[in-house]
Amino acid sequence: MTFADKTILVVGASGVLGGQIAANLAAQGASVLGTATSNESAARLPESVALRLLLDLQSAESIGVLADYLKATEKLDGIVLAAGRVGFGGMDAVSAEQAAQLMQVNFLGQADLVSRLLPAMQTGSFIAAITGVVAERTFPGMAAYCASKTALSVWLSASAPEFRRAGVRVLEARPGHAETGLATRPLFGTAPAMPQGMTAAHVAGRIIEGISGQATVLASTDF
Repeated sequence: MTFADKTILVVGASGVLGGQIAANLAAQGASVLGTATSNESAARLPESVALRLLLDLQSAESIGVLADYLKATEKLDGIVLAAGRVGFGGMDAVSAEQAAQLMQVNFLGQADLVSRLLPAMQTGSFIAAITGVVAERTFPGMAAYCASKTALSVWLSASAPEFRRAGVRVLEARPGHAETGLATRPLFGTAPAMPQGMTAAHVAGRIIEGISGQATVLASTDF
């Protein structure tokens, strides 16, 4: 698959990894629609993004407004789900409200958006979602985060046949720790000491290779 003249939505394009993916796709000729949570974070969207959009994954209204707008105005060749938050703490330290917040951002909101946008997707299009290595193995002190990302992974796998019938390919990417600064901005808790991670440029490049190469899963060992 080539990206020239393709219209691709990058959810979380204001983040380090999402921004790298958006910029790479634009450099290859795609018309990139990039989302940010707020006007403040929208300032971090790459200049090469063709259309800047606001999306708060914690707001059903925001998800609905964006989906309705895109269905009325765009035919999408791809969606990249690069948004996400992290939280740290043992099960006795994380409240139900905190866990629910992670689940909403990392799974429920993204699944809701994709489901609503399916009518706007072209035959032969793709959905590429970043779940991470936590979809393969768990880590202590990150139970709520692992649960939210694993939920997205299982949902993608279970929904893949439905997407295929609609002419949409699903790619799940499971990179390990990358130096995106995500762990320094947790929703709650404090990150443990972590080894040096991969660069965002490396992870973004492998994901784009996976999309163009028609992959359906990029395991942690593929990065």
